[in-house]
Amino acid sequence: MTQTVSVITGGGTGIGRALALRLAEQGNAVLVVGRRARPLDDLAERQAGIEACQADVSTGEGQAALEAAVGARPVRFLVHNAGVLTPVGPLLAQSAEAIRQSLAINVEAPIALIRLLRDRMGEGGRILNISSGAAHRALPGWGAYCTSKAALYMVYEVLKQELVGSGIAIGSLRPGVVDTPMQSLIRAQDESDFPAVERFRALKEAGELTSPEDVARFIDAVLGLPVETFSRGEWDIREHWDEVIGT
Repeated sequence: MTQTVSVITGGGTGIGRALALRLAEQGNAVLVVGRRARPLDDLAERQAGIEACQADVSTGEGQAALEAAVGARPVRFLVHNAGVLTPVGPLLAQSAEAIRQSLAINVEAPIALIRLLRDRMGEGGRILNISSGAAHRALPGWGAYCTSKAALYMVYEVLKQELVGSGIAIGSLRPGVVDTPMQSLIRAQDESDFPAVERFRALKEAGELTSPEDVARFIDAVLGLPVETFSRGEWDIREHWDEVIGT
């Protein structure tokens, strides 16, 4: 019997990397996808069961490369972890092209990959969108990110209904403020572009960022929930940790 494969976009660093390691250590085949080959290859060399696919999933070429890497294998999990914060700064100061690129990566790519892989996801297949508090709360300077994450949340809400009866369940998850390269980028912003930057710098200094490994543990547990529970609403690591993991 052909082994299933789990696909994680943005799998070379941060949350995606930690989740790939966790799933592979449990004996699962994992395909990590990202735009930079080096971290993907390093991860595949470190852990048996992990395969690397260098691809920009916002492009047709990248989507084709991912499809070829999956091959004929059934897909167990599809985790949309790839995302970009940029452009940062006042929304009306951003170019149309910069906003389109944000939407292409954060919204269009997940829709395209679901369309591409859904026929390989049988009964029990799970799709998980990595969301953000920015999907539900406006932050000056993060206009493109807030808009794209809000749109991704609505993708979850729509497909939660449209996939009923397909055997495939879709979920959405907020990982909180995590110690990842994206947080380093946030702290490097100028206050004129992102007025709330000092709050994120203070969280880092206080050691209050969640580790990617803890987020991976939470995601793994959510992926294992019964279908009706998995899709019932957006999972927030800060609100639902005890419910999902226990004390």
